[in-house]
Amino acid sequence: MTIVDFVRLILKHIVLLITVPILLGVLVILLTMNPSFEYSSQTILYTGLATGSSIEMDKTFNYQATNTAFDNLINIINSRETQEEVAIRLLALHLMLPEANPKYISEDLFKEFQQKIPKYLYDYVATGYENKNIESKINGIDEKLFPDQINRNNYEKTVENLTAFMKSSNDNYVYELLNYDEDDHYSLEAISKIKAQRINSSDLIKLSYTVNDPGICQQTLAIYNGVCIKNYKNIKENRSDAVVKYFENELNKARVELKNAEDKLLEFNKSSNIINYYEQSKAVAVVKEDMEVDFKKNTAELAGLDAGIKRLEEKLELQEVIQEKSNLILDKKKQLGDLNYKLALIKADNQSNNNTENLRLINQLENQTQQLNDDIKKGVNELYSYQNSIDGLPVSKLLPNWMDNVVESENLKAKLKVLQKQNNDFQKTYASYAPAGANMKRLEREISVSEQGYLEILHGLNLAKLKLQDSELSSDLKTIDVPYYPVSPNPTKRAILIIAAAFLGGILTLGIIFVMEYFDDSLKNSQSASKKTGFTSLGMVPKIILDPGSFNLKFIKNRLIEIITQNIFQFFGFQEDTKKTKIIVVFSTQRLEGKTVTAGNIAKTFKKEGKKVLLLNYKKRKEEIKQKGKSPILNKILGYPDPRIDVDNPFLADVSTYLSPSEYDYYDLNNDFYNAKSHTDIFESNNITLNNSLDYIIIEIPAIIYSNYPTELLFNADLNILVCRANRAWADADESAIRNLRDVCGSKLNIIVNGVNINEVESMLGDLPKKRSKFRQKIKAIFKFQFFSKSQI
Repeated sequence: MTIVDFVRLILKHIVLLITVPILLGVLVILLTMNPSFEYSSQTILYTGLATGSSIEMDKTFNYQATNTAFDNLINIINSRETQEEVAIRLLALHLMLPEANPKYISEDLFKEFQQKIPKYLYDYVATGYENKNIESKINGIDEKLFPDQINRNNYEKTVENLTAFMKSSNDNYVYELLNYDEDDHYSLEAISKIKAQRINSSDLIKLSYTVNDPGICQQTLAIYNGVCIKNYKNIKENRSDAVVKYFENELNKARVELKNAEDKLLEFNKSSNIINYYEQSKAVAVVKEDMEVDFKKNTAELAGLDAGIKRLEEKLELQEVIQEKSNLILDKKKQLGDLNYKLALIKADNQSNNNTENLRLINQLENQTQQLNDDIKKGVNELYSYQNSIDGLPVSKLLPNWMDNVVESENLKAKLKVLQKQNNDFQKTYASYAPAGANMKRLEREISVSEQGYLEILHGLNLAKLKLQDSELSSDLKTIDVPYYPVSPNPTKRAILIIAAAFLGGILTLGIIFVMEYFDDSLKNSQSASKKTGFTSLGMVPKIILDPGSFNLKFIKNRLIEIITQNIFQFFGFQEDTKKTKIIVVFSTQRLEGKTVTAGNIAKTFKKEGKKVLLLNYKKRKEEIKQKGKSPILNKILGYPDPRIDVDNPFLADVSTYLSPSEYDYYDLNNDFYNAKSHTDIFESNNITLNNSLDYIIIEIPAIIYSNYPTELLFNADLNILVCRANRAWADADESAIRNLRDVCGSKLNIIVNGVNINEVESMLGDLPKKRSKFRQKIKAIFKFQFFSKSQI
């Protein structure tokens, strides 16, 4: 869609685009004739969550924690419990008012309140508590805003009564009043309209409320302030107080466990006679080690003395052996003397009488002598060893030593018996200290664990108490801006609603027009028809309306028919073959497509061109076209052109008015027609004389969807023209009916679009001839971006 098409579409529906917004605006004006005025008020609370003082000196700013704290506070403000208490307190306040007071509720609303409240509900209004000390549960309501004629004690008691009544069941009046959305002041839906928001990144929270009464607006915010402060403080302090109580209970348990562990250790020390286990165990170990060293030393000395005594006793037992050895040595000495004597005799004899026998005897005696000498020498040595100790001492001197060793040995044996008895006794004491150490360690470990747990819990208790004090400081919300009494109502949005209604009406109407235009699948013009049908377009025929406006319809329709005939001439290649008559078949897929008018005007134009033509149509009942009486009223109101057809226009006249009887004829729809293979068969079956001098024969056949047709006639024809209305879509039925002809006829099948809107003709004729002002011509040129189209070359 071009800019020109866009502007043309808007201008076409300009009245509708103006009328709809005006009507919607007027409708909004009528609906808002009696607006309901609303009043707004606000209050500001100081929280101190971000920059407030704290007992914790090392506390640092945490952006996420601060945001979480503000979220918690806002959620508490918007909680159902808070809203219920505010609604009940507001209801109690109005129940206790003796008369209407604009500061608290307007007269009209107070009368309406008295009418809808059941009488028995006034029974819950408390009286007689003026002199009783009833602590107020909320401290946030400014006393200046509280009515003087209502006692505060009675008010608090009334709130308690109404709260108990509401919680008693879910079908009582107060419960239904709060939970149904019908009431504008006491329902939770109405109270939830109070908006709570943080002011930028400060410590301030703003509560704002809008309602239809200034007094109710101010009092609701005042009550809301007090309830929020009370609830937030209770939650903060109760949470911290619960932590303190938990640590106190745990501290008492830890103290008992520590005392029990210490008592166990004391009883163990008493039963084990332990004053200082580690010093005592150290002394016992030293004594035990000394005793073991002394015992081993005495045992070693005793073993040495026993060995010496045994050796001395062995020496003393050799005296008899010594005597025997002495006698044996003496006997050997005597034998040695005898042998020496004999040897001397034989040597003397041998000197005088040397013979071998003597030599043998001498050798024998010398060997015996040598043997005896060796035995005597050995005996002497043994005797010496028996008579002296290893150290060479005489045996007689060893006896005193033996006596001393025996006495010393007996002393050591007695000492070792005493040491052995002491060691056995000490071993029992030492054995008792080994498990005592393990038990002592276990008991000390229990005491250490209990003590550490006690100290940790004590530290936690101190932190919890510190947190409690910090929570008490941070939970103390302050009202720095009390809710004010709104004197004037809020500006209404009536003007905005009127403008919005008109604007949305125009946009919606324009959108609907665009949607209808976008989804308009009709053939519209020759270009669109060629794209959707796939056939070459010979041209288009305008819609002959009664009021074409400023358009020169006569010129347009004549020129379009001339273009069609010119395209037909171009199709036949400008060949002037007088010997061959061109056969043109005109048909349509649907009825009332304008075949007869189109074929007749083509024949008339051929005739003007000097061509000999015959228009052959089938016999049918003529339906006279009657002119509609009046243009539709809606079209006149919305500024649309008169859609009625100009039945008296010459373009729609019967062919008999512009063709001679020899230039048109009719044929019957029978089997001969359906079986016709060429135009000659039709002429013969209907007794029509065929003039071979004709240039063109135009044959119109019925709508092919609703009637049979001779396929071979269309195949043998020189040109087939499909006539379609521009205001209809190309349907599947059309495509199904034409599918076979598409293959049979090929390029000989062309299309003419009939009843085209005059504005669509510009695609073929350019700027249509009509009266235009110079301003309009300039604007159109700008929209087309044709700034120099009138400049001459």
